[in-house]
Amino acid sequence: MNRLFLLLSILMAGFHALYAIPTNKSDYQTNMILALTDDLQTLKTWKNLSDSITGCNMQCSEFVAHYSVSEDQLKTCVADSDSGNITPKAVFLQIGCNSEADEAVNYEDVLFDFPVGNICTLTGKNARNKRLAVSKPDSLVDTSNFAGRLYMMVKSVRSTFPQARVFVLSPVAAGSSSDDSRCRQLEYVANMMCVPFIHNPQELAGYRYFWNGEKPEIGKLLILGDSYSEQGRWVRQLSQIAKVDIVNLGVSSATVRDKYADRIKYPYSDNPISSDNEGNHNTLSSQLCRLKRLMAAENLNSGEISLKGYVPDVIILQGGSNDNPDIAQAEADYVEDIRQSRRTSFAGALGYLVFELRKMFPQARIFITTTAGLYYGHTDRPFDFILKSNQQRRAAKMLGCPVINWDLDGRLSFVFNNSAGTGDGSEQRPFRYNVKSDETIDLLHPNENGALFLAESALHWMTVGGLF
Repeated sequence: MNRLFLLLSILMAGFHALYAIPTNKSDYQTNMILALTDDLQTLKTWKNLSDSITGCNMQCSEFVAHYSVSEDQLKTCVADSDSGNITPKAVFLQIGCNSEADEAVNYEDVLFDFPVGNICTLTGKNARNKRLAVSKPDSLVDTSNFAGRLYMMVKSVRSTFPQARVFVLSPVAAGSSSDDSRCRQLEYVANMMCVPFIHNPQELAGYRYFWNGEKPEIGKLLILGDSYSEQGRWVRQLSQIAKVDIVNLGVSSATVRDKYADRIKYPYSDNPISSDNEGNHNTLSSQLCRLKRLMAAENLNSGEISLKGYVPDVIILQGGSNDNPDIAQAEADYVEDIRQSRRTSFAGALGYLVFELRKMFPQARIFITTTAGLYYGHTDRPFDFILKSNQQRRAAKMLGCPVINWDLDGRLSFVFNNSAGTGDGSEQRPFRYNVKSDETIDLLHPNENGALFLAESALHWMTVGGLF
C-alpha cells in the first residue's frame, strides 16, 4: 500500500506541475463528460454513441491499470487556465477492461471493519455496546480488487466534483455482452455505492432529463412513504426538476409491511403519526386509510385539506427503511401472500396497496421505490438494504409495477455515510450514529444535496418505466 500511494503521489505531482489549476474563478459546469479508463481502446468504442445520446463531449483519459485516480489527476484532466475551473457534467469510470474477475473476495470486508465498540447519539445518551460496521481508513483499503479500486476512485470524484453525476461503465466494448464475472462483480460493487452501473451506451438515454436539462411533466403525484418523504427534501427537489403537483402523505417511522397479521386486534389508523407505532397504526396501509378519509372529505383534522375528487396521474409507494428483510420462508411464499393478501411480507403488503389503489385510480401509474442505501450500521449487516431492495423489486415485478431503484443510483450509500471517523469505539470516544455528512443530516436521512440525487433517480426510473 505504501508503494501504491508513493507512486500516486509522484504521478500526481507531475501532473500538477504540468497543469496550472486556477483558483480565483468559480467552478462552472459544462456539457463535458470526463471518462477515465484502464483501457483507452475499450472506452473509445463508447464515445460516439455516448456523445449522440447525451449531447455531451466525452473526454477520455487513461490511467495506469491497478492504480486509483487522485483528486489532483481528476482536476488536471479538465483544467483550463483561460476559463476557470471546469466541472464536468458527469464522470464515467471504467475499470477491469483487461483484468480477470476477483477470486473469492468478500467486498464488505474490503471496505469495512466490524469492531465491538460503544455507539451513542450526539448528546452521549443511550450509549450501547454493539457490533458496528464502520469504513476502514483509506490506508487500509486493499486496492488490488474491484471494491477497493472503485471505492478510491468514486471517493476522489465525489470530493473533487461533488455535483457531478458518477457512472460506472461495463468493462467491455460497446455492443459486447456484459454478462461475465467481472461485470457482475463490478455491478455489485457499484450497487454498494449506489452509483449507476451502465451495461451499454443505450442505457444513458434513461437519464435524458439530466443531459438535456428539460423538466419532464409528471402531473398529479401522490406519495405514500416514510420519513424520507415526510421530511420533504427529495419531494421539494423533485418539484424543482420536474413539472409536478404533489400530495405527500408520508409519515416518519412508517413500515411497508403490517407488524401483525391480525388486523382486528391491531387495526389500521386513518390518522397515522410517527409517535404512534402501536400495532399496525403506522404503515403505508394506514396512509391509504387516511387518503380515503380525505377523499370522503369527512372528519377532517385541523390543517387537513379535502381531497374530494382527487385523481392522481402517478403514485409512488416509498418505504422499506423501517422494515427488516423478509426471511427466506416469507420470500418463498410471495405468490400466496399476494393471492391471500397476507400483508406481513413485502409482496403481500405491496400487493394489497397496489390492488386497492388500482381500484381507486385505474388510470394512475404506480411506482414502487426500493430502500435507499443508507443504514445506521448498528449491526454487522450494513448491506441489508441490498437484500430488502431485491425483495421489493421481486414483489414489484410480480405486481406489474415499475420500480424506482434508489439502491442502484440514488448515490446515498452507507459506504460513504457512516460512523467512521466519529470515534474509536471506546467508552471515552464512542462512535456516533447521527452526525451530519455531505449528503445527510444524520447518516440516515438526506440533506438537500442528497435529496437531489434521490429526486434525479426518481426521474430516471420514471423515464425507464415509460412515463415520459
